[in-house]
Amino acid sequence: MPDSALEYLAGSSVRPAVLAAFRNHGRLSLRELDDRVPASRRTLKRTLNAMESRGWVRPTGGDYEFTALGDAILDAYQEFRDCERLTDRARPFLEHTPAGPFDLDIDALADANVVDPDDDPTAPVDRLMELRAEATRLREYAPFLLLDSVRQLAGRVDNGRPAPDVTLVLETERPGGSSPEYRERFETLASAPSVDVRRYPDGAPFAFGVADGHAFVGAAAPDGMPRALLEGDSPELVAWVERTLDDYLAAAEPLAPE
Repeated sequence: MPDSALEYLAGSSVRPAVLAAFRNHGRLSLRELDDRVPASRRTLKRTLNAMESRGWVRPTGGDYEFTALGDAILDAYQEFRDCERLTDRARPFLEHTPAGPFDLDIDALADANVVDPDDDPTAPVDRLMELRAEATRLREYAPFLLLDSVRQLAGRVDNGRPAPDVTLVLETERPGGSSPEYRERFETLASAPSVDVRRYPDGAPFAFGVADGHAFVGAAAPDGMPRALLEGDSPELVAWVERTLDDYLAAAEPLAPE
């Protein structure tokens, strides 16, 4: 029996279908199984022999019946396939995100949306700007802020309208080598009464935050530029973002005054 249970079941669509037929219909003869699984009778007989040797089904009175072991194996296989489908959908984000800092269980991403830049390279940044645009409460960590983000946030606290409550944790200090416009807008942002900007140099190599209860996590390319955006409002994802931000805030220092 060289293959593991997972390898064996993944080797043919007929094999999990046979187990599912027993779960759904109970005891079956070879002829009854043939009516329910699209495969040749020879293939079904060979599959039943293999599953009998593994202890997943057993012959009884000319028929076959599911064993408790077979039932448990089918559960495990279906859970794996569900996880595989979920990770495949979230792949544009997951493949660019280090596992250490992002220690959230994959099941928490079941209802999350992934903004993939394959069709539109600016889509992740555009979506993040949308999330920030009308938020009344924004908490965010970022290794650094792009100029467009600084423009947006500074504009929101300097437009005569009620200012949003903003907490920012940045990896970098004030951007000394940036353009005059960047420095001016950044100072407008950092000096606003409703904005708390702090520095934490040991954070993750990707941005994350929560805007009015909606969480987002941005995957980054090796050069630090945005690569994909994961977003959602599941309690697990929001709690992870809030908890991680709280940890960063507890260790962060206020931005040094000019």
